Amino acid sequence: MKNTTKKAWTIAAAALAAGIALSGCSGSATIGSGASTGATTEKVTMDFWGWAPGYKEAIDLWNKQNPNTQVKFNQTPSGVKSYPKVFTAVQAGNAPCLAQIGYESLPNFVVQGAAQDISKYTKGMDSQFTPAGWKSVSIADGVYGIPVDTAPMALLYRKDLFEQYGITAPKTWEDYKADAAKVKAADPTVSLGYFSNDATFWAGVSRQAGASWFTLNKDSWGVHVNDAATKKVAAFWQSMIDDGSITSQESYTPALYKQMAEGKILSEPFGLWDTAVIAQNVPSTSGKWAVAPLPVWTDSPQTNADMGGSSTAILKGCKTPEAAVKFAQWMSTDPASVKELVSKGGLWPASVAGLSNPVVDQPVPFFGNSPIYAPFKDIAKNMKYDWQWGPVQTELNTEITNSLVKASKDNPIPTIIDGLQEKATSEIKAKGLTVK
Repeated sequence: MKNTTKKAWTIAAAALAAGIALSGCSGSATIGSGASTGATTEKVTMDFWGWAPGYKEAIDLWNKQNPNTQVKFNQTPSGVKSYPKVFTAVQAGNAPCLAQIGYESLPNFVVQGAAQDISKYTKGMDSQFTPAGWKSVSIADGVYGIPVDTAPMALLYRKDLFEQYGITAPKTWEDYKADAAKVKAADPTVSLGYFSNDATFWAGVSRQAGASWFTLNKDSWGVHVNDAATKKVAAFWQSMIDDGSITSQESYTPALYKQMAEGKILSEPFGLWDTAVIAQNVPSTSGKWAVAPLPVWTDSPQTNADMGGSSTAILKGCKTPEAAVKFAQWMSTDPASVKELVSKGGLWPASVAGLSNPVVDQPVPFFGNSPIYAPFKDIAKNMKYDWQWGPVQTELNTEITNSLVKASKDNPIPTIIDGLQEKATSEIKAKGLTVK
């Protein structure tokens, strides 16, 4: 079993590390993007597990237009909280046809045989998606999902309270730290932000500073979860925990959103999709938020960051993979569907056509009727996608989520990431892979 795993990961990771998507070629896709593509002579019903806002509304549109190919959406916990359930369902033989899988976790699904290779249904489809999106679902000579979104990071902040405390959107992380101290000095019960335990947040801000957690040389893995760039970011956030200007908190909790609603937490550096999450969970603050580019490091050439994105994967056991691919392609490319995904979910389109969808330029009421997405067109185009996800990323992300929430003066982030380094190394070795 270990030899099989090692061979699979050597092939898959080599393709990822080289940035190669071998499964596609330019040209017109063999599957169209119109709503009628899912129509069949016999009625088909497919289950879809996912969590993002906007998915249900997009699926409702599909179901109205395709009576013979119905998709049943089942809401799941977000990200790493949902994957164990999906793996269990695949092993039990009762998994859904489709599932929302983050790009960082898709390789795990591939190596464990949980995601189907759909390349025979996607010939030429790569031209419909951004290079980064298509690269994220292409592993070795297979395609294992349809890209839905990418996630440029931004600073979401309470514009009214920034004005109250005499600060503006910080352009650098040094500015962010100074503003955090200023806010705390003005009111000890208020914080500029908080330290998130979200694993993709941690990967995003580390990556922006120049981190590279995993490397592959032939069949040997390099593990650098506590590299110098990550240590720099860890020291930065730890310094604010130590001086009390921020605290570590669990993301996506009622307690967090209560503090936001009460004006106790003023900002959040997160993926653009978080615009919809905040609107959904802190509705009483509508019209008071704004969006700015993510603060940058003055000594790093990398000025942007992202928090992953998701694919629609066709899981092992799906008896109608072609119909599933047709639906997934439609959901990611159809103008009406993209409108729902952006307006309801804050999802940044992975499809080329989606970037020109009028919804991207429309004002968003929750954010003071500002066209908050438009400025990120250029940021998304210039995004660097040279990041290598590791062969145990799903396991590592779970460990990150569970560990970072405990960060404190007595349990500092630099020490935590040293433990994460050990965890990642041991997990890779447990799979029979070589660590150099």
